[in-house]
Amino acid sequence: MAQQPLLRIPYSRPTADQRRRDDQHRRKNMRIAIRQLERAELYLNAVDALGLEDDQVEKHVRDVVGQLRALRSYLAERRQTA
Repeated sequence: MAQQPLLRIPYSRPTADQRRRDDQHRRKNMRIAIRQLERAELYLNAVDALGLEDDQVEKHVRDVVGQLRALRSYLAERRQTA
């Protein structure tokens, strides 16, 4: 036989304070992600500055840096609307 819970707690919507905390937490996580992307871009710029004289490596580094910048700007926009 399946056990029934002793007390049933009805679903309640999050309070304004809970929503505010959730929004703050989300914005904080976005800021952290943006900082990590900035660091990754710095590392890739350092790799590019090494002058490895390999066209394929330079092309891939530029592609990844472009993708990082696009993701960073996307996250910055999302943070503004969060």
